[in-house]
Order: sequence, then structure tokens, then C-alpha cells
Amino acid sequence: MNRFEVKYLVATKTVPALLQEVEAYTIRDIHDQGNGYGVYSVYWDTHDFQFFWEKIEGMKFRRKLRFRRYGDAPAVFAEVKQREDRTVQKRRLVWPASRVDSIFGDGDRGVDWDQIADDTVATEIGMLIERLRLKPRMAISYRRRALMGSFDPELRLTFDGRIQYSSTMLDIGRPFETGRYALDPRATVFEVKYNHRAPAWLVKVVARHGFQMVRMSKYCNAVDRCYYGGQLT
Repeated sequence: MNRFEVKYLVATKTVPALLQEVEAYTIRDIHDQGNGYGVYSVYWDTHDFQFFWEKIEGMKFRRKLRFRRYGDAPAVFAEVKQREDRTVQKRRLVWPASRVDSIFGDGDRGVDWDQIADDTVATEIGMLIERLRLKPRMAISYRRRALMGSFDPELRLTFDGRIQYSSTMLDIGRPFETGRYALDPRATVFEVKYNHRAPAWLVKVVARHGFQMVRMSKYCNAVDRCYYGGQLT
């Protein structure tokens, strides 16, 4: 599915007021019980950070591989996220963490092809790992508030704060407790995702606050701060 994803940086202290402002047009994500929920992702890349540099250099077509858990859920989302200019395509599978580990491991052992022969997404992931020699390179953790459109179920709004990273604790089954900040905690990433066009009420909210679109990646911010002194993002 082609999706548009637009990001803005907003002051963290303004998030409660923004949530109240859009309340009449949205409903809370079923996983958000009022205080948001944790998101933990492990990103895979080559030894020389090919996916990172494709983003930094502004390549129109690029991909990345990540494994993600929401809160304490036992399931892991294995995702190939592909961007072509402004649209995003995402292919993913949902497995128990133990199965993800047994089939893909940490990149040091070969992919168990016998278990995924009939799964096209798992096959694509396996081929990426082996062809590019991918390994887990960065873990990202943050707190998310998520909303969906009341009248447009394709619309999704997320507010991601307290974005932290670790370059050493890379087990999708065991999220790190405390990392370093990939983004100043006084800022929150406000992201709008939609399939066709953003609704007029949301366009007015963005215009009223003067939000400016940013092209940023949590993964790239973390890699930049960890390995390049924060000079590139």
C-alpha cells in the first residue's frame, strides 16, 4: 500500500493541548490506554551503514529493515519499509519473538530457508539479510501517543517522544531500559500518515501552528549521534 508520511517537530510541552485540539476528529488507538505505549525497534544495516547513507544522501528510492515490538506484546513485527520519493510502502509479518530469532538470528548464521519457503515477506527479508550481509546495528525506544481519524480510518496521527537509542543492546526480545537521546526530549515527532490526502481540518491545524515539515529518521539521528558526532542530521 502506498502511504504518505509527513513529520513535524513540536515542543513536547504542547502535545497535551494538540491532543485536545484534534480530539473532535480522532479516536484513540486501541493500544493507547491514556498515557501512550512503548515502541521498541531494532534496525538492521550493512557494516558500513548503507541504509543510513542512502537517507543522508537523499536517494529517492531506499529501503530499511527493522524488527519492532509494541509495549510488552510477545509478537514482533518484521518490516521492510520502502520509500519512493514521497510515498512509502511497507511489507511486514507478525511472529513470536522466538520464531524471529530462530529464523533470522543476529545475521551471523544463515537464514533458515526451510521454515519460510512459502512466505513472500519472510523470503524478501531473508534475501536482504544474506545478499547485503545485514546485522542488527541500532535499537530505538520511545513513547508513542497514537490517534486515528474518526471519519477517515486511513488517517493516523502519532506523537513520539523520549526517543532513545542503544548500539550495543540489540535483542528484539529484551528492550533496553535506558539509552542515550537521539532527539532532545523537549521535542516530539508529530507524524501524519494518510493514503490519499490529509483532511482539511488537519491542514488548518498545521497552518494555524505554523508547523514546518521535516525530513528526519529516528534511526539516522541515532546513528549520526552515536558514530558521527551528530553532524549529519
